[in-house]
Amino acid sequence: MDDYPAADPIPDPDRVSFQHHELIEFLTDNSEMRKAAKNSLQQGLFAGGGAVAGGILLGPIGGLVGGVVGSIMGFFHTDDYDGALQQIIKLEGVRKDMLLQAVSKVLVTAGATAQSFETAEAFRMALVQFASQRTVREQVWRACINVVESED
Repeated sequence: MDDYPAADPIPDPDRVSFQHHELIEFLTDNSEMRKAAKNSLQQGLFAGGGAVAGGILLGPIGGLVGGVVGSIMGFFHTDDYDGALQQIIKLEGVRKDMLLQAVSKVLVTAGATAQSFETAEAFRMALVQFASQRTVREQVWRACINVVESED
């Protein structure tokens, strides 16, 4: 699966590079895209649970101490992981191309034109414009997850 599919033209490396950069910025800036990772939630539950328990038992200082202790416990009780954004940043070669094709397909389906992919600014504008639609955000996120998971 490391070979590039023959039916699809190989994208211009400069275009792929700027689109990948813009996609990473978009994912970083968009709160809907940052939500993820089971381990992050688990760590948050440990920290929050510790803060609540400490606050109930010892008041505000107990909440502080409980939150710190809960955070430490969460750190040691979760698997070592890269966040979704870190995994996407690490994509190279064919995987990066696959992601950009999938995202481009989502944007075109949503109404983007060929001009939306010619410059970094145009690509960013298309992401911002069409990501205001919940279905587009979900499809972009799903494309990211599919490409990252296909790497295993």
